Amino acid sequence: MTAMLVAFYTSPASALSDEDWDTCARSAELSSDRPIRGCTAIISAGERLLAQLVAAYNNRGLAFRANGDLDRAIEDYDQAIRLMPDHHVAINNRGVALMAKGELDRAITDFDHAIRLKSDYFAAFGSRAAAYSRKGLFDRAIADLDVVIKADPKNQILIRERATMKAKMGDAVGADVDFCRAEALAGGTIAPTRPR
Repeated sequence: MTAMLVAFYTSPASALSDEDWDTCARSAELSSDRPIRGCTAIISAGERLLAQLVAAYNNRGLAFRANGDLDRAIEDYDQAIRLMPDHHVAINNRGVALMAKGELDRAITDFDHAIRLKSDYFAAFGSRAAAYSRKGLFDRAIADLDVVIKADPKNQILIRERATMKAKMGDAVGADVDFCRAEALAGGTIAPTRPR
């Protein structure tokens, strides 16, 4: 808490350290308070470059989400989006946090928006597929996974996920094809797990 107050009252040049920048940039990897402190120092210093300020809010949101503080994560994503309304990454990340809270319709709205802003942003397609799956809309989830798998045809995790959804829809043949494909991509080292 003291470090945050010191960073808030000192000038940007003296307030920011290499560690602040590093831990803020690596916030998705660190589930601790360090990236939150680093990003907060950048935000409090009033960084002049808009893109860096937006990145700090987005990254601190990732850190809050990693720590399970979804409401504060959403607040930070809101700030990033307010500053840069076309920031498709922050919009997708807010959707992921909303999905974690069970607010699936709002999450899907964010994923739709992120995809409209960047039609080849495959993370948003994957996120939306997860939200559709949670709603039991497996046909829509599969359609989104088709897009991602077309771009990343060797992603055995997504192929296995699509197989599971096909099985839930009663498409045993399609599910079996995907399970076999996922197993082949894994080099036959992982037995396919078919839902019963």
